[in-house]
Amino acid sequence: MSVAENSKFIALVADNGTEFTSEQKAIFTIHPDIGFVKGRDSYLSFDILNTCPESRVNLFPTTAGASSVIDRMDIFSLANGQLLESLTNYNLWSSIENQYMEEDNAHSQLKNGTDPECRAFTCSQTAGTDTNPLNSKLNVLVERGYTGDARSTLDLGSELFSQISSGSGIVSGANQVLDVDTEMCAKKFCARKFCIPLKSGIFSHFGVSEKLTPILLFGGLRVEITFAEDKKVMTRAYVASGATATSVVKGQDWGTGIPVDPVRADTAGGGIGAQTLQMITITGANISDPAVLGIVKGAKMTLENTGGTGTATPQPFTVAHVHRQFSTTAGLPTAKIVIVIQEAGLTAAGGDGTQTNNCRIFFTNPTTQSTYKLKNLELKVLQVIPPQNMMKGMIKESQFDYVSWDCFLDNIPVSSLSHQTDITSVASAAKSIFTHYISVSNESDQHSQNYYNGQPPHRSYLDSVQYFINNKLYPLKAYNPQAKADKVVNMNELVKAFKTIGKDVKRLGECRAGNICDYTNTYLHARELARGEQFVYNLKDAEPQIRLQFSKDRSADNADGAGAVGNMRVINFVFSVKTIMVNKDNLQLIL
Repeated sequence: MSVAENSKFIALVADNGTEFTSEQKAIFTIHPDIGFVKGRDSYLSFDILNTCPESRVNLFPTTAGASSVIDRMDIFSLANGQLLESLTNYNLWSSIENQYMEEDNAHSQLKNGTDPECRAFTCSQTAGTDTNPLNSKLNVLVERGYTGDARSTLDLGSELFSQISSGSGIVSGANQVLDVDTEMCAKKFCARKFCIPLKSGIFSHFGVSEKLTPILLFGGLRVEITFAEDKKVMTRAYVASGATATSVVKGQDWGTGIPVDPVRADTAGGGIGAQTLQMITITGANISDPAVLGIVKGAKMTLENTGGTGTATPQPFTVAHVHRQFSTTAGLPTAKIVIVIQEAGLTAAGGDGTQTNNCRIFFTNPTTQSTYKLKNLELKVLQVIPPQNMMKGMIKESQFDYVSWDCFLDNIPVSSLSHQTDITSVASAAKSIFTHYISVSNESDQHSQNYYNGQPPHRSYLDSVQYFINNKLYPLKAYNPQAKADKVVNMNELVKAFKTIGKDVKRLGECRAGNICDYTNTYLHARELARGEQFVYNLKDAEPQIRLQFSKDRSADNADGAGAVGNMRVINFVFSVKTIMVNKDNLQLIL
């Protein structure tokens, strides 16, 4: 649909304020005098701040990006208060769309604040003599946010921090949420602005045909947006560097105080002996911006010696000043961060003058939950005034159809080898079903939430999927979704299901090297219920069910080192056509 010449953006401020934190609700009123809105061009605009009490670097989830801030969206008629649309797990569905619907990674990064690759997993090859990427024994899936063959091996130079690394230095990336001034390294809040689309049926996000949203006919709308809890928005960044002997961190978590190898402490270029420490010097080819590391003036940190013959009592200190130095070693630039310590009498605890590479510094309260704040929140709707002849036709219409989803949850016990998931939908005009699996124990992992990444079949040992709807099996033969079995069947079913809601799949995951063998996007299986825009399926008395089989339980660590899956949560997205019947005296929603 083309935008009419007589159109303009209207910025709506929430009725209950302009600043919000986690689990709060913003309420927007769209008055009927706005008339008609072009929903696909409307969006939510906000500035986000990292309000972590420490100067710790935090990122958006790699696949959800800035949309992770929305937990649910509820839309009501302003005329009679009737609930017209309720979108739960909004951030999860946004994460799924970002992976499957965005053809250009760079576009997704800039628009959505995602990781540059915008996928849940990376396929890493383990050591072995056979280098054939089709050999499954050599391929290990690792969550984006982790690199290597297991969660314990992390490295800045590889996939993990590609979103904030550039060449030999660290720079601010699209999905990074900073709370420091990266130029002055001062303790200063710095907001980042994002504009995210409205993935709502009423705003015509789904469906093949785009139509204007008739705010006038609805008697106005009230849009309530509930913001997600902190742990679903803020993921903790790892800080690691290259493989040289002067790396800051080798595969370790900067935030939890795992040993830094090495951290050098100097007075006048000397070693880490029992002398008074005036400064700490960190060197490394990839380290150039202390602010990105979260090391800023006023930061509360702790120094600890992990070697030597003396005591190893951790000593807190306050960063008085931070600056960068650059030198050239063997013709290559080497960055150096110099941390000036406020406490003049600080010593290297346990230092015996020989252990120059066995100190660590870390944030004093590393387990503190990172938090966020939204400022300057606005709902920007594109008002369109149609031509007079078109408007008359719209006003005469008594029916407005749109596609939206409802969520249905289930749990799968860790020991269950056979499970039937009932979907209690009563939608009379259903289009498709999408199913997502979460490991409950890793749902809110501080570095890579399973809530977004989900569980690929090889980790859950899922080897049989079949839908049972209205006493019929779909497909007629159950399929094995394992990557080396019926992955192509699973993907074909998924593509067909997306098409029923007007979404053409642009990417099915990473297809380079060994990645072609595994699910690198968040794993889903799906069922198309009605093909084409004009057809629907009645689930009211169909009692839909998903029948699952597992080759083994999920109590033990799986083969790729990700730990035991344990109990799983199932989230079913059921998409259907909903109808709003409008007349002069009544507004009625038909599911």
